[in-house]
Order: sequence, then structure tokens, then C-alpha cells
Amino acid sequence: MSARLISAAGFFLAILTAFGVVLWNLQVVSGAAYYERSQRSIARVETVPAARGKLLDRNGKILAQDAVTWRADLEEHCDEAVLRRLKILCQEEEVTWTGEGSIEPVTSRLMARIREEGLTGISFTPRVTRSGSGDLAPHLLGRVGAMSPEEWEVYQEAGYPMDAQVGKDGAEAAFESLLHGTPGTKVLETDRNGQVTGESYSVTPQPGRDVTLTLDKDLQAAARAALQSFLDRHPQATGGAAVALDVSDGGVLAMVSLPDYDTAAFSADYETLSRDPDTPLMNRVVQGLYAPGSAFKLVTAAAALEEGCLTPETQILDTGRYTYYKSPQPQCWLYRQEGRTHGLETLSEAIADSCNIFFYDAGRRVGIETLDRYARALGLGVKTGIELAGEKAGVVAGPDYTASVGGTWYEGSVLSAAIGQENNRFTPLQLAHMTATLVSGGERRQVHILKKTEGEGPYETVTLGKLEISPQNLAAIKAGMGAVTRSGSLAAAFRDLPVEAGAKTGSAQVAGAELANAVLVCFAPYDDPQIALAIVVEQGGSGSALGETAAAILKEYLS
Repeated sequence: MSARLISAAGFFLAILTAFGVVLWNLQVVSGAAYYERSQRSIARVETVPAARGKLLDRNGKILAQDAVTWRADLEEHCDEAVLRRLKILCQEEEVTWTGEGSIEPVTSRLMARIREEGLTGISFTPRVTRSGSGDLAPHLLGRVGAMSPEEWEVYQEAGYPMDAQVGKDGAEAAFESLLHGTPGTKVLETDRNGQVTGESYSVTPQPGRDVTLTLDKDLQAAARAALQSFLDRHPQATGGAAVALDVSDGGVLAMVSLPDYDTAAFSADYETLSRDPDTPLMNRVVQGLYAPGSAFKLVTAAAALEEGCLTPETQILDTGRYTYYKSPQPQCWLYRQEGRTHGLETLSEAIADSCNIFFYDAGRRVGIETLDRYARALGLGVKTGIELAGEKAGVVAGPDYTASVGGTWYEGSVLSAAIGQENNRFTPLQLAHMTATLVSGGERRQVHILKKTEGEGPYETVTLGKLEISPQNLAAIKAGMGAVTRSGSLAAAFRDLPVEAGAKTGSAQVAGAELANAVLVCFAPYDDPQIALAIVVEQGGSGSALGETAAAILKEYLS
């Protein structure tokens, strides 16, 4: 036999031997395992929701996060022995179940025992709920819920499943694209008895990113408690708002709108909330429009000084009644209430005393067009840029707006506009923005609630405009605001603060209301402004009555 035939025969023999070894392994060694695997089938493919990113306060404290619970569903013809055993397990694990229907929530221990014992005909479904801070800041944080048909038209293009939960309002809606993760897909395998024999992810869910807000959780709690305390003591008040800003960058430190609601009970309470005449669903901080009253005198002061109509040393005599025009001839509040006058006053003294005659004359000298320009430069009558939906722009009083509502503007209308009346209507957020802009030297910074997104750098301050205010003129305005807290109407309330502060109060009469709206704006510390605060209470009476409320908020911040 030739060498070639011998080699060929050896080659074929080797192949047959290898084939035999493989066949032996398949049939004898691993036969049972492969047989078992052959009995398996893909039972179903499940969508696994991705964890939504957390909302954190500026110090890393949790404001909202996902909470996962599980539901156990039983097949229609589940074995009676399985049902009996399941009822016993539920009793042992102290899980309530009547013996019919689904079990929810299922504890992790109960789930583990069901799987360990191999009870068939039972499947588990995860349910993700959003656990928030209740009524701490519902208008700012917002809530999560099922998509509406209109929202589905938008979100389906981003790859959202129809049953996805999305941010409905507040920060949850504003930062939806950051907070929302990418769902995954899980494949479950069962044997022919229906028992789950394996599971794997074909697509791993990707969690959303954490979002850090500018909000200070402790300050928010203090602000809410302080404002609620005022409302409790003044039952005639129908609602109020308080908002604090970081002077250095425009970040919202606290935002309270009362009455409010608990986000956890929103769906159950919606009908009641929506019919409530005190409108708890409205975010008064960004949607409530209020006459600023005497708080607007700060704008008139800045305009009169910077335009050279007055100097810090200029004195104007309070005559009790302003008689420059034949009509109108409005009075100073002191003359109207007590028949007295403030006498000769400088601008700082007029701010401290809130002398109407001084600001009637200052407003007349400035003129309505210039007054309006300064109001907008300080952030009034324009949106602040905050990320929350529904912000109102407000109204700066003037001929154009009066004509737009069918009214007539008279030359003397500038007098009431100069002290914050006429058609001036602003949000509490704009009043805080005005205060922060003024005490920062005229730099108007965009208001925001985003501090940082996970994986990115911190928020960069955005400057919207710059109003030039000389140091001397700013010092004169601040001196008047400082006098309000040192020796004026807020002296008693601000006495125990660890640092000096500046403030201006206001009272704005509302047609048909028994009492005026109370307004207060303030800042602290006096020498190095860090926080600007605005408070408005509907039918709260005098702005001076808000002194204790403002002091409590500032004290928490300064501590």
C-alpha cells in the first residue's frame, strides 16, 4: 500500500474518531442538559423602566427620587396548591392578600421565597413611583405622571414608550430630557411547566442623570413655615408668595406659593384643588401679578438719581398734598392718616419714611418713559428667564398699556405710577429680581433653578443687562433701605438678625378687597448683599406686618 493511501486512511480515521467523541459528549455526557434546554421557550420580552435621575438641592440633599415596588400577577388558571402556598407565604411575610387578584406591593423577601420554592403561574412586574418632598416645594419641583395624548405626540419622537412617565410641571418637566433614562429590555425563559428558568437583558436600562438645583432644602422649609405662620395668623389673607434669590448668580434659594398641595396626593385631590377659589395649583411666585406699592419707589429713586433729576442731598418738602397739577392732587399717606407731614426729606429719608410727596415729585421730574425704562432695566415687566413654564411678564404702567385696555392716560398719571400704583403689576419673582439687580450694582442676572447636571460642569451665570448706577447713588438708596430695618417700621422684627439688612415695604390696595396686599423686599447682609427676598401676601394689610416673616427666612439663611 502506498504511503499516500496510508496517510488518507489515517486522516479519515481521525475524523471519525473526533466525530464519535463529539457525539458521545452530546448524547451521553451532556445529553440531559441539552434535553432540558430544549424544553425551554422564550416566555416573553419585558420592558424594564429606567431609573429617573434624582433632584437634589444645592447641598446634595434629595428632593425627589424613584421608588420601585413590585406587583405579583397570577395566571388565570393558577394551580390551587400554588394559591394555598402563596397565601401562607403572604401571611408569614405580613403581606396583605385576599387570595384573589394581584398582590401589591410585594416585598423583596416574599418575592425571593416565591422564586426559591418554584411556585408556577406567578409573574412579577416592577412599578416605579416618584418619591418627592411632599408639600415642601410642589410648584418648583413639579410632579411625574402618565403622558397626555398631546405629550405623546412630542415624546414619541424621542423614543419614549407610550406608557412612560414624564415630568408634568416644575423642575420635573423643565429637565425631563436630563432626568429621563433609557428603558431596557429583559428576556424571560420558562420551562414547559411555566417556571422561570432564566432571564437576561437584551438591552440594559440606562438611568437618567441627577440634577442639582439651586434650592436650599432647609431654607425652603423655613420659608414655607414662616409664610404659613403669617397666613395662619391672618385668616383674611387668601394666599401669599415668598422667593429668595442668590444675588451673585440669580439662583433661586427658596420659592414658596401658598396655599399649595402635596404632590403625592395630587391625582386624588385634583378635583378639589382645581375648584378651590384660593387657587392652590397656581404658582404665585411666577404667575401671580401684583401691584408693587411703595416697593416701586426704589425704581423711581434710581431713575431720578441717575438721570440727574435729584442728588442724594436734594431735599423735597412734604406738603401733605401734592398740588403741582390741578388734578390729580394725591396725598401722602401720613397726611391722609394723621394729618401730619414728613417735612423736608432727602431721598434716603424718603425711602425710610416711604414719603409719597417726595416720590410724586421725583416721578414727575423723571417722566413716565424714563421711569418705564428703568423699571425694565431692573427686571420689572420682563420675564426673568427662569426654567419654569408659565412665567408671566407682568405690566409696567404707561400710556401704551393704558390705551391697550381702553383707558386714558393723563399727564398726572405718572404720580401714581411713581409709587407703584396705576397699572403696575409684577410677579413676586420680579420683585426679588429687581432687588437683587439693584443691590448688585445694576447687573441683571438671569434667574435660574439649575445648579449642575450630573457629568457636566456647574451652571454659568448669564447676564441679561447692566444698568449703570454710581456708587454714591446706590449708597443713598441702600441707606434708606437700611434705615427701614434699623430705626423704621421693621426695626423690631429685624433686631435679632446677626447682620444688618436693607428693606422696603409696600401696601397696594386692590379693588373690591377689604385689605391691601402686603409687599416686602429686602436683602442681606447690608455691606455684602448675598440674598434678595420678596414676599407678597394677598390682603395681608401693611407690608410692615411681614417683618417677622422676612426676618425668620433671613435668619435661617444667615445661620
